[in-house]
Amino acid sequence: MFLKLPTKDKIMEAMIELVNEKGYKGATTREIADRAGVNEVTIFRHFGNKKGIVEAIIQKFGFVDSLENTFEEKVIWDVEKDLKMLVREYQFLLEQKKTIILLGLREADKFPELDILLKQLPQKYIEMLEIYFEKMIEKGKIEKLDPTIVATNFAFINFGYFLMKTRVHPTAKELPIDDFVESNIDFFIKSLQ
Repeated sequence: MFLKLPTKDKIMEAMIELVNEKGYKGATTREIADRAGVNEVTIFRHFGNKKGIVEAIIQKFGFVDSLENTFEEKVIWDVEKDLKMLVREYQFLLEQKKTIILLGLREADKFPELDILLKQLPQKYIEMLEIYFEKMIEKGKIEKLDPTIVATNFAFINFGYFLMKTRVHPTAKELPIDDFVESNIDFFIKSLQ
């Protein structure tokens, strides 16, 4: 299944898949090994135990840097173009990290480190949006609103869309990102002007 990946990555991918299917307790090291196409001993040699696999996953999947790069490199100070771009970039990032995010939502109580990792992304997104909205207010491009509230609302809309299409409502999967952006984000932008 993971033929071209290095052994450690095969094991981590197998762990993510199995935990998403069965939960942390339901994913045995034997099943992880079988799914990864390795011996169970290989798991213990590389990670020590299941918790070691999760800790390695947490280290591998940090994702705040790519979000910072988006804000630094792609913002052009046009509220409509910027917010639509930020929605697409954030959704792309969430989709790339979907398995670790869903794992974290399901198992965060067992792994405080995973919970911390998952909180970093929306916190950073909101923090960067606050700065963006403050500057847009200073430039006179949007109404004088509370940047924290505006940033939080924008982040909620985005993460809500991700959750709806991945976990909560199967028909939300049918709402393509372009339709979501055009209807919801246009409405949001109008509320800022």
